Amino acid sequence: MKWILFDKDGTLIYFDRSWMKIGLQLVEDFMTTYQEDIKDVEAGYVYLGIIDGEIQPGTIMASGALDEMVQAFCEIANQDVTQWAQNRSQTLVDNRIPENVVVEGIDETLATLKNQGYKMGIVTSDSNKGVQQFLEATNFSQFFDVIISTEADAVEKPNPEVLNPLFNNYEVAPHDVTIVGDTANDIQTGVNANLGLSIAVLTGVGLEHEFDKADYVVATANDVISILNQ
Repeated sequence: MKWILFDKDGTLIYFDRSWMKIGLQLVEDFMTTYQEDIKDVEAGYVYLGIIDGEIQPGTIMASGALDEMVQAFCEIANQDVTQWAQNRSQTLVDNRIPENVVVEGIDETLATLKNQGYKMGIVTSDSNKGVQQFLEATNFSQFFDVIISTEADAVEKPNPEVLNPLFNNYEVAPHDVTIVGDTANDIQTGVNANLGLSIAVLTGVGLEHEFDKADYVVATANDVISILNQ
């Protein structure tokens, strides 16, 4: 392996609860905006994965990509709400106040991997603004050679094209790349891009049984070192 790509939320930091607040607000705004078109509001909440005002693990709103959420909104509203959902989501993301609680020991892990000669990157569904806030809060810029963020009109994981900023700018083969993440979408990205290794971590929203396509399922991203040193 030559490169290691890390998801951010739920992998380098414990899953940021501000994302849950955004998800809940997005759904509330959707339900209010399209209330006249929604046949069964309660069924809509359940379909999206919200029960008793909480986003349930393993559901669309917990770990789905934005396009999956948008598709669900369209089905619930019985019309195309793509533009509204993308715009509203981006507005909420741009105004969010992030919570960056670093996974214990991850700074030492990143330093060790860098000293061992690995190139590293971040591949996240967060916006560039959110990533920059994260890097400033953690002082982790020194560790990463490429940053891949996701704006409203960009491709998202698990679409393999999300990795184009890596493969178009660096001479590296897919089989020399490891991806580390906390959702099935992270792991599916590795599958779709034919990456050499995929490692799922349990510090985020993904459930262990969802990681059947991962090469390894570990407690935290700190376990990456022992896997790569095997």
